[in-house]
Amino acid sequence: MQGIEIRHLRYFLRVADELHFGRAAEILGISQAPLSQQIRQLEERLGVRLFDRNTRSVQLTPAGEVFATKAQALVTALSNAVDETRMAGGLGSGVLRIGAMGSAVHSVLPNALAAFSSKYPSARLDMHLHTTEEQLDLLAARQIDIALMRPPRVASGLETRQVYREGFVAVVHEKSELARRPTLTVKDLKDQNFISYTEIRGIGYQDIVNQHCREAGFLPHVIQRVSHTIGVVTLVAAGLGVGIVPAWVLNEPVAGVCYRPLPELPSSVTLVCAWRSDTMNPLVLPFAAELSAAQTNASSAD
Repeated sequence: MQGIEIRHLRYFLRVADELHFGRAAEILGISQAPLSQQIRQLEERLGVRLFDRNTRSVQLTPAGEVFATKAQALVTALSNAVDETRMAGGLGSGVLRIGAMGSAVHSVLPNALAAFSSKYPSARLDMHLHTTEEQLDLLAARQIDIALMRPPRVASGLETRQVYREGFVAVVHEKSELARRPTLTVKDLKDQNFISYTEIRGIGYQDIVNQHCREAGFLPHVIQRVSHTIGVVTLVAAGLGVGIVPAWVLNEPVAGVCYRPLPELPSSVTLVCAWRSDTMNPLVLPFAAELSAAQTNASSAD
């Protein structure tokens, strides 16, 4: 392993998971060029090509598939060694301050909390529910240790890891003509007034919604902007317009609205966990590992 560092393995495994350099770079919180450089450096030091890549696709080579299995085992073994060492040193206790947005509560957070608490029963968990914007400020001020939020556009000083991905639904007033249709497409909403999201420092829902509306031949006519998904749903319930929101709202029934799946939109709403690169809290990485495990279990259940 001369010249190969843990960061090489971490970067390689993320690209191997995503099979997309741009998406992997976004999740890792770095730009694409340095990520590509690190992968090339790893291939040079191994003396083999790990990926077959062109302008349209990225695929693991046979050597890359072997290395992915071995690298994951190495990273897992190192993580376990760190956890056990910290536990032996009495670092299994303490406080972990967790920030989260609503979608985390309805996806990976409960299972991750349960698994983490079983391994670290002496740790005290301090939960805060906030938007992405608020969590970025709380991380900067060291008022939370780890955040569950949308990917930040700029991740300087942060480590990030994707922990969940979901799709979208349309939300319409229950008495509207649209509510009488069993299925909807994005194009069906073309002539409607939209309730949208305010600009945030994270990669927001509205960026993805606008992209797919453009592909359907229009831009949403936005009449109101709010900072939270439940705010979108509430204004739709008041009869002010329609919205396109993440599918987690199916777990939050609101009187006066109907939800309709939009299967043409991919499962591209990403949730990440993020923490400061210079964190000194030894509970952060074990909790991040449980979030990743919860994502894997959720995917398997699907």
